[in-house]
Amino acid sequence: MRTCLVLILLLLNGCSPVWEEQPYKVYYIDGTKRLGYSLCQGTYIGRLNEPININSNEQYISVYACPHKICAFYYFDKTKDNKFAEHNEFVYGPYTKAQFAAIAKKLGLPTTNSSVKTAI
Repeated sequence: MRTCLVLILLLLNGCSPVWEEQPYKVYYIDGTKRLGYSLCQGTYIGRLNEPININSNEQYISVYACPHKICAFYYFDKTKDNKFAEHNEFVYGPYTKAQFAAIAKKLGLPTTNSSVKTAI
């Protein structure tokens, strides 16, 4: 019985909708899913609300998100981000799919899509 409980907990933990890449993490606060910058011990600086899909490379994070129930594409320049930065210094968007595709090609952004099937 104990083994079954442990397996179920591991399975549920593996299905968790949380994305994390230090120092970034998706977390929930007041019922809102947010992508934020982790300061440590569960303290975050919010960067973007309601992320759906996230992909990253060494320099950028690409995000399809629906803040304020309006979905669009965004990207972060990780090299400009730090705990003292304002989000408008390195979070770019919102962009349409066509605009984002052109920018992604130009800058070498990681690809992301608007499919909810692959949602985080």
